[in-house]
Amino acid sequence: MIIEKEFQPLADLFFEQGKVAPAGGSALSVWQDGVEVVNVFQGEQSPGKPWNDKTAQVIFSNTKGLTSIMANQLIEMGFLDPEEKVAHYWPEFAQGGKQDIPVKWILQHKAGLSAVRRDLNLEELLDGHTVVDELAKQEPLWQPGVGHAYHAITFGHLVGKLIHSVTGKTAGELFEQQIAKPLGIDAWIGTPAGELHRVAKLISDDSRQPSNAEVGSATYWNEKSMTFGGALPAAVIGDGIGFNDSRVLQVELPGVNGVMSASAMANIYSAAVTSTQGIRLISDDTILKAIQPGSFGQSVWGEPGPWAARGLGFMLNVPGSREYTSDKSFGHDGIGGQAAFGDLQNRIGFGYTTSYLYPVQPNEMKNQHELIRALQKILA
Repeated sequence: MIIEKEFQPLADLFFEQGKVAPAGGSALSVWQDGVEVVNVFQGEQSPGKPWNDKTAQVIFSNTKGLTSIMANQLIEMGFLDPEEKVAHYWPEFAQGGKQDIPVKWILQHKAGLSAVRRDLNLEELLDGHTVVDELAKQEPLWQPGVGHAYHAITFGHLVGKLIHSVTGKTAGELFEQQIAKPLGIDAWIGTPAGELHRVAKLISDDSRQPSNAEVGSATYWNEKSMTFGGALPAAVIGDGIGFNDSRVLQVELPGVNGVMSASAMANIYSAAVTSTQGIRLISDDTILKAIQPGSFGQSVWGEPGPWAARGLGFMLNVPGSREYTSDKSFGHDGIGGQAAFGDLQNRIGFGYTTSYLYPVQPNEMKNQHELIRALQKILA
């Protein structure tokens, strides 16, 4: 473990949270100026097996932040233009009235494709082409560009297809080439079978259950964005199902199934904002363009606030909602309380994972918010 003296209050808070955690384990990492200043973990990787420095975890939608780093790398290199039409790179996408949707609306969750209209089974979700094929031919769920709604899993398929169209590589392959290998970290989008023994078992209180909402309602579409109508359980996990199913971890779902440690996540965001191990992933100018708010406020489904704000793929600093350490911070959170971000102003990379998935009510983000606010005080 690593705890630099000035960050001791942050580590103390982390261990206090661990003492009252219902089950499982958690990990926290902070990098500053390209150096890891906090790397702590507690609890169990699985029943009877302590969490250790090799433990990895499904990071859920934190994966979107890492996929967004890749997309912005491609924008910086001139392979992608956020103002260009998606169909320019992916001609089949022009079906269903989507011919004028620009790349930026995909990254901003404004494309109207937060769910696949047709119900899919698990095999179709995992086959590597059905979701992309369905998204290409279907009509949007709302008028693109007019409103936004969280593309919970389809974000990864859409951005992943753009990545493949301009590089010839899958998102997982590009992630290994552009990020994981240069930084020397164990991190995957599509986990090798030989690494699955390192992955923490996910646990929950089973409070996430099917809503049985009326077909076509806002609740129906919100739920379907996560389940695809039967491919994944509404509960997210179970004994050997959902994201505890090795099959789900071994394929590439670039919006939701990255596997790595909190330290690896924080390392990546550190390299996004400052030279880290000699690596800089994206430039200051690219970051400043990527963190301009593109979607904010209430979504088309009308859920209550507080609401997140998003730029070109990244969640942004919104005090009282998704709070980071400065207005030049960007990252993503993940279901159950996961969090990761980079801060260009303070040259910070932050990663937090928890294998116990905290319920939405009363506040699944409580632990991460407490940790981030403690970090704010230290930086101040």
